[in-house]
Amino acid sequence: MKLKINQMFNFKNNLIFLFLFLIASCSQTTFLINSAKRVGSWGDSPVYKIGTPYKIKGKWYYPAIDYEYDETGMASWYGPGFHGKKTANGEIFDQNKITAAHKTLPLPSIVKVTNLENGKVLTSVRVNDRGPFARNRIIDLSKKAANELGFMNKGVARVRVEILEDESRKFANELIDSNRNKSISSAEVKEIKKKDISQNIPTKINSDESIKTNDNERANSILKENIAIQVGAFTDHRNAKDLIKKLSEFKAFIKREFVNGRYLYRVRIGPLKDLDIANQIKEKLFDIGLTSSHLIMN
Repeated sequence: MKLKINQMFNFKNNLIFLFLFLIASCSQTTFLINSAKRVGSWGDSPVYKIGTPYKIKGKWYYPAIDYEYDETGMASWYGPGFHGKKTANGEIFDQNKITAAHKTLPLPSIVKVTNLENGKVLTSVRVNDRGPFARNRIIDLSKKAANELGFMNKGVARVRVEILEDESRKFANELIDSNRNKSISSAEVKEIKKKDISQNIPTKINSDESIKTNDNERANSILKENIAIQVGAFTDHRNAKDLIKKLSEFKAFIKREFVNGRYLYRVRIGPLKDLDIANQIKEKLFDIGLTSSHLIMN
């Protein structure tokens, strides 16, 4: 009788042990699966980030949305020592992915990088970190990106970096929608939404002194300078481009200026040296509804 009781007791203990073992195994398997999913991902908390002005080694940098960014300069690369760590916008840096660091572009942005020394091109580089802060460097690429562009062994190369607007907007919107990031101001959210504004932005810039056409003294002084007509000013340069298309019969152009931490795209007609012609053009603009058009010193 005692033997049977002992056998039953041992059997029960074995069942408990087996049950616990299976739970532990399942937990470990789940952990491995979840870990495997995270390997090569952008991490659990990436955000869309423009950032505020910051100072490095005595120099100020001003992050801003700039969908006309196109710059030529020196590129370097980084990887060892940063692999697996968080980037400036909370993504996980993977040296084996095509990524980069930039001093001012929004994070993430998508850029095209061309190695001007050998002609190799990367058509989709994800900018998700800040840097480089070494002298005369415009972009810091991941180890894989540098290898693809053929300068990993050399260390640096002369490149051209061009922002890809549609791709950059897509990733920005996806991150904003998924994270509902509270730190992004409503103005910044409005900036990246597709064509949600078309109205002019009133600005007061010293170089954009409004000219009253009925002021003879001012008119006479302006005749000595090149003048132009400002038709509109936008935070979204696509709206500026749309306006340019409507002004095809005029000599219109876009002037980009950095104001209050962001770029403004001013649509202007000119230069004009004849005030009478300028006023005639302005009247035509008023007739088609562009009533905020005004004369400025170009």
